[in-house]
Amino acid sequence: MTLAAFLLIFLSSFLHVTWNFLSKSTRPSLAFYLLMSSTAALIWSPFLFLGGIPFRALPASFYLFLFGSVLAEVVYVAGLAYAYRCGDISLVYPIMRALPVLLVALLSSAFSPGRQLSLDALAGMALTTAGCLLMSLRDFRSFRIGSIRRSLLFYILLGALGTTFYTLFDSSALKIIAEVAGERTTFQALGYLFLVEFGMVLGEIVLVLVIPGELDNLRALRGCCYVPMLAGCCSSSAYGLVLLAMMQVDNVAYVQAFRQISLPMGFLAGVFILKEPGTMPKVVGLILICVGLLMTVTG
Repeated sequence: MTLAAFLLIFLSSFLHVTWNFLSKSTRPSLAFYLLMSSTAALIWSPFLFLGGIPFRALPASFYLFLFGSVLAEVVYVAGLAYAYRCGDISLVYPIMRALPVLLVALLSSAFSPGRQLSLDALAGMALTTAGCLLMSLRDFRSFRIGSIRRSLLFYILLGALGTTFYTLFDSSALKIIAEVAGERTTFQALGYLFLVEFGMVLGEIVLVLVIPGELDNLRALRGCCYVPMLAGCCSSSAYGLVLLAMMQVDNVAYVQAFRQISLPMGFLAGVFILKEPGTMPKVVGLILICVGLLMTVTG
């Protein structure tokens, strides 16, 4: 991983933690994420014309990857919204962030022609995943998969699968753009980001219209729409930095693994800002994540 990719993901993690706190300040809903995506699409719309994406020359595979990414993003936000309604963030967030680490690593190594992962990198990702799972525990005897309600487990898996597939699809789509255009530019990545955000808006509109209660949630957000708008700025900026980082690496699994640095950031913010208890499993999980990330980056 290059220094540029490291710095991009590090900054992205700060923004990711910020929008996560903002989204939890109101009742999580698809209506909230619709306002987030709408704000993001508006912000990045100029780059559709500035990006220099050669749409006419792009193969059909690009549009399949774009469609797959939009679908996976909508699945992710739906899983995230309803998982947060059913369970605590200390349980949902670590597991939903942990599962894609190994899933992306395994799938990208199996189906992508990029550089294969070393044993050290795979071990680092495994440690990162274990650390993420440990951070969800109150104590070392409190976690059992059977103790998680089936509905909550379903939404967590939905969000994790969404994260896994939009990461893979976005990486493939950006590579196609660069190959056809003959170069990789920041404007291309941001123009692509607009396409994803706009697609999410369309998908989320459909879900808000068909899922009972979501229109009421949208009306309830009228008085505090600045919160999802600010969250949309942070969220889209965070993922824009991730897309730029994807252009700096051979295997997208490295990006997905290092994004988990947001977990220790969130942990430290919770302990020192929100005065949450720093339990032993969370401390051990934090150490495993840091060691795993170091092994992943240097492996």
